Amino acid sequence: MIGAPFLVLGLLLVLAALLGDRVREQDRGMVGAFLLSPLHPATWRATGAILLGLWVGIGAFAVVTSLFSAGASLLVIGIGVVLIGLGIEGARLVARLERWRASLADPRPLRPHPYRPYGGGLQDLLMAAFADGSRWRDVVYVFVAFPLTILEFVVVVVLWGASLALLSVPLWVAGGGAVAPVVPGIDVALPGIAQPEVPGAAALVAALVGLVLLPVAASVSQGLMALHRAVVAGLLCESEERALQRRVTTLEESRRAVLDVEATELRRIERDLHDGAQQRLVGLTIDLSLAAEKIEADPAGARELVEGARDQARLALAEIRDLVRGIAPAILLDRGLVPAITALAARAPVPTSVVSTLPEGIRLPDAVERAAYFVVAECLANVAKHGAATRCEVRVLAEERGLGVETWDDGAGGARVVPGGGLAGLAGRVEALDGTLTVNSPEGGPTLVRAEIPVHAGASGGPSGPAQPLPAPPAAPYPSR
Repeated sequence: MIGAPFLVLGLLLVLAALLGDRVREQDRGMVGAFLLSPLHPATWRATGAILLGLWVGIGAFAVVTSLFSAGASLLVIGIGVVLIGLGIEGARLVARLERWRASLADPRPLRPHPYRPYGGGLQDLLMAAFADGSRWRDVVYVFVAFPLTILEFVVVVVLWGASLALLSVPLWVAGGGAVAPVVPGIDVALPGIAQPEVPGAAALVAALVGLVLLPVAASVSQGLMALHRAVVAGLLCESEERALQRRVTTLEESRRAVLDVEATELRRIERDLHDGAQQRLVGLTIDLSLAAEKIEADPAGARELVEGARDQARLALAEIRDLVRGIAPAILLDRGLVPAITALAARAPVPTSVVSTLPEGIRLPDAVERAAYFVVAECLANVAKHGAATRCEVRVLAEERGLGVETWDDGAGGARVVPGGGLAGLAGRVEALDGTLTVNSPEGGPTLVRAEIPVHAGASGGPSGPAQPLPAPPAAPYPSR
């Protein structure tokens, strides 16, 4: 009758499977929830998560501790840095597994804390691996979880084992076995020593105690997993406060960047107007005044001055047109993003192709189209100035969150987002729209600049009407260099 506790456990699992949904849907208050907790699916998910957590905690602690110890011993020959980096990344994998395990009993999603991207160079890789606070919090969690998972496992196993053992006493008595209540799977019968018979009344009392202990074990399992989830949320996840603070910081930085870009654009417009069109208009006024004075005395000279004024007016109009195109290109306003980018690519000194998955004729919000256009314009200008590229490709992608714009070239690489640079200005312009700009440009190339800009449903679009949701067809990968 050693299997009697397992028989009781099997009966509980069958009842939980049959009645679990009904128990979960009914609200019977705190007392009812406590009494019915052994049948609630969350109890068994929490228990399973705790049992699994012991092996995760021990394995993670052993692997991470071994890598850190070996890495510290081998630091003098350099390979220790690699081993410590592997330990940190191992802790990151454990964090991902622990977030999944914590969501077994409670399906509410856990948002991972943000990790520093690796980047393209060795310095970026080292900074991401060793100077990222989120990764070190993962390491701290591994050392915190090791004793915590052992304690949870011991408490849960003792409570469930005692409850199941006491509940199985009547089965032992009915089978004619002489037994004291035992933990499942442990036979305490000693050869040569007679075990006292358990009377029926004592067996009934033991079963009642086990029945009372059953919801205690179930509730403790749920409570322990809830506490463990709180630890996971505190160390491995981004809290609402941290998310809000990061959001405020991002908005402040993007606001400063947008103001800087706006001030720079205003200075450029003022300089272009003052040095270009304004000077030509002043010259035009002078020529027309002189022509008016000579029109009777020297008609030929007046005619020459009028023709010169006409040329000045033509050049002034051309400069104003170029200036307006820099602010808001007419083709972008009239025909949309893809035709405007195609026109940019046609004027680029480096052979450039354009690939688009946007539905033909669709219009996006004006701010989104302008930001995407200027991202491509700045990237193509950088390719022409610094890239030493032989070909370039621009991709305009309809994605789940909105619009994706990518510029790829096979140049020398080495592009970085530095304060005050053109890419920093683009990043600020994109972040002001809740988007992101990423640059992947290792030394030797190739370079990929990607902007992701959300498109909110119902936002105002271009002249063709309001913005529409974008489909997200699969996109082909970029060619390798």
